[in-house]
Amino acid sequence: MKKKIYDVISLGGATRDIIFYTDAGQIIKTPEDLTRQKLLGFEYGAKIISEKVFFGLGGGGCNTSVSFARMGLHNACWITVGNDREGDSTVNDLKKEGVDTKYVQRDVRLSTGFSFITISEKAKDHVAFLYRGANNVSVFPENAANLIKTKWLYVSSLTGETWKRNARSIVKFIKESNTKLGWNPGETQLRAGKKRLSPVLKVTNVLFINKDEAIELVLSAGLKPKKINNARILIKIIREWGPKIVVITDGKKGAYVYDGEKIHFSKVIDKPVVDTTGAGDCFGSSFVAGMIRFKGDTKKAVYLCMLNTASLVQKTGAQGGLAYWKDIKHKFNK
Repeated sequence: MKKKIYDVISLGGATRDIIFYTDAGQIIKTPEDLTRQKLLGFEYGAKIISEKVFFGLGGGGCNTSVSFARMGLHNACWITVGNDREGDSTVNDLKKEGVDTKYVQRDVRLSTGFSFITISEKAKDHVAFLYRGANNVSVFPENAANLIKTKWLYVSSLTGETWKRNARSIVKFIKESNTKLGWNPGETQLRAGKKRLSPVLKVTNVLFINKDEAIELVLSAGLKPKKINNARILIKIIREWGPKIVVITDGKKGAYVYDGEKIHFSKVIDKPVVDTTGAGDCFGSSFVAGMIRFKGDTKKAVYLCMLNTASLVQKTGAQGGLAYWKDIKHKFNK
């Protein structure tokens, strides 16, 4: 029997999210710390009360899979959840969205991942507290090329000690198959530094990072350019390390896309912000969806990112505001 050919398979985390709104926190600006330029603090020993709490599905693997499904793409999700009620709920939620759950792994030892996300009502930004759980033992097999066939593999944050093994398997898969790689490295990968990430960077078609992460990555290489807080300088340095396209997001300012020829900057679409949870996953998955739908047109792809992210942040949760292709495709018929 022939293997299904997917448009894209998402590899990443799966969590059950609790989103907690409050204005009790204070935003503290720390511009002298280039990798942590803002902090959110609470009174020590205080009890923080919220009248607005949201429960939902999250994690990079789930968020991007739902995004791809709503963009009308044939996709599957490669995640690991616990053999528990939360794992059952995760699988059922993905199926309802039209995501193929054939490759969802179940672990009998660890619980499904969990996150507690606190959101500042005033700033509309968040801090997430994570329990990785079963995500820490997620495995992408060395023989993946014999198991799956997909046009794109989208990899978000990988955790636990298995990420190094997974990185080797990803590189092997990309080299052995006619597959393109979209990669949004997580904190665990970024801490490893440029040298250890080099094999993956060299096979990456599109790399997604925010400006703080770009600074961290460049510093890890022992470099410190005079204008290190400049996204245009950072993006050129990182592009030389192997990725065919580098995308750097810069919060409310917009995003930079560089393919080695010209840096394209795109402003965000100004919409009322309710919640930014999952915005990075939305942006990256929308860009890859655009690359698939528009046959490599990066300008249209980044415009799709802006449309979908503007839709996402107007609702609570990492997926609730994700747009459906049928509702926005008319914007590209002009």
